[in-house]
Amino acid sequence: MLCTKSYELLNSTNGRISLNYAPPTHPPLINEAKENLLIVWDIYMQQFRNINMNDCYLLNQLPADDSFWEYFNENLYNMTPEQKMAFMNS
Repeated sequence: MLCTKSYELLNSTNGRISLNYAPPTHPPLINEAKENLLIVWDIYMQQFRNINMNDCYLLNQLPADDSFWEYFNENLYNMTPEQKMAFMNS
């Protein structure tokens, strides 16, 4: 999964257009800390997802600044659906 919790990135013009982000209309229904979950924006699926932190491995981290958009435009934007699926399954 490629995801973010950066509301600065999501609320930017690029985030709203390229990632189809729309702010939530109500507060979360779960307590992230109590449930040991993270609520993140899934960049490929373009929706919020809950990640169980009991079984989670961070493989890579990208900064939530202009360098993310460089990476996104060079590596992710033109991926076919098949390439996105392969990326998510790797």
